[in-house]
Amino acid sequence: MKAPRFSRAVFLGEWRLLWRDPAAWVVLGVLTAALLGALWQGLAREQAVASSLAELAQADADRMEAAADLAQWLADTEGGISRFRDPRSADVVGRRLGVQHLALPPTALSALAVGQSDLYPAWHPVSLESRDRLQAEGELTHPRQLAVGRFDLSFVVVFVAPLLLLGLLASVPARERETGMLPWVVVQGGGLGSWLLGRVLLRWLLVLLPTLLCGVLAVLLQAMALAAAGDGQTVVRGLLWAAQVTGYLAFWAALALWVGTLPLDGARSALALAFAWLLFVVLIPAVTQVVLDLAHPQPSRMAYVDAMRDATDLARAEGSEALVRYLEDHPELAGDAVDADDFFAQRLLVQERVEAELAPLSAAFEAQRAARARQAAWLRLTSPALLTMDGLADAAGTGEPRHRHFMAQVHGFHSEWRAFFAPRVLSGERFLDHDRVPGFGYEQEPLRLLMPRSSWLLTATAGFTVLFGWLALRRWRSLPKVLGHV
Repeated sequence: MKAPRFSRAVFLGEWRLLWRDPAAWVVLGVLTAALLGALWQGLAREQAVASSLAELAQADADRMEAAADLAQWLADTEGGISRFRDPRSADVVGRRLGVQHLALPPTALSALAVGQSDLYPAWHPVSLESRDRLQAEGELTHPRQLAVGRFDLSFVVVFVAPLLLLGLLASVPARERETGMLPWVVVQGGGLGSWLLGRVLLRWLLVLLPTLLCGVLAVLLQAMALAAAGDGQTVVRGLLWAAQVTGYLAFWAALALWVGTLPLDGARSALALAFAWLLFVVLIPAVTQVVLDLAHPQPSRMAYVDAMRDATDLARAEGSEALVRYLEDHPELAGDAVDADDFFAQRLLVQERVEAELAPLSAAFEAQRAARARQAAWLRLTSPALLTMDGLADAAGTGEPRHRHFMAQVHGFHSEWRAFFAPRVLSGERFLDHDRVPGFGYEQEPLRLLMPRSSWLLTATAGFTVLFGWLALRRWRSLPKVLGHV
């Protein structure tokens, strides 16, 4: 089968026609307004997040510095203070005064896509408290805002840009057939295939180029604020984001080209494209969410809370005995300052015992989450919109994989924090090692983890594009006969 050839003359002729088409200017104006509005909101959101993270980091540093100064003053003057506010207590420092808020730093592309960042907090506190209690803290977004979602560039790409593109392509080539111009197109030197390709390509570029330019502008502005313009991750993530946008809009262009080769008039072509947008962008994602909820429901939270309450009551009833047994197993901590009735030591051991009792339930929650994620990965193959939403968020660094990479580091640091403070709490000795408290440094997710995920999403989206492009190519040569012009 011979593919359609690209004709420069046809392309220039279509450009002149498009330049005089009021619909093209309306589409360009609406798209530009939507892109600039989404860009402004994304940059403002990221600026607010960066400001709050800086304030948290400064507050943590100031609080620790004040605790260290007060502890040294109390040690020098032998002053008195409540033991629940004493900065010389390892429990007080590790649980309250020295708490650290670990931040997931934004990328230079985070203004492009909200992704999962409105569901997961940008920072996570670490102290001697249990992980379950710490995960309940953090930013809280209003449930209505979560249900509606945020307006960002990815929303424009996934929802708005395809509608505008389909609006430009809905009458190709139905209008020419209805006006009787199609026979004249067929006898042109460039051929019908060249004419169709030129019309579709030009309108596709009209939507694609402003979207990519706005994305580049967002990255430059965000990179300037983060001083990360030369970061290799920024370049790779930017290319992946641009590839996701290009592939997604190419799918809609191929779909419109195929519909245009069907024997449909203008109204029916527009209706078919509108239904395709509704199917791929709205209906399939909604059905996918319902399927996930039915196939992998989360374990009962009430059962988890009841188990936590029972384990806590039992551990508290045996608090003194548990501390004695622990000190017998760890005689190196049984110094002169150890008190079997020490509240802080008992609380720490009660907390550890409760976490051990709840470990099977926590594992069940994690197993269900992993099963849900695996099925979601397959279900998103049913819609290019789902693939693109995940791909844009992943490229921007606001998707679930990057957050889970961050949480793995948080959990590791939480264990390190416990290992530093727990022996000092159990020994009952005065704590003056404020300058030796562990610090956290976030390690960027390596590109070797990002690239396979993004490549898979791009390949799946390209599969849809190739499918509809092949269907259009099959009907291209027989198009004059199908439309009744032999």
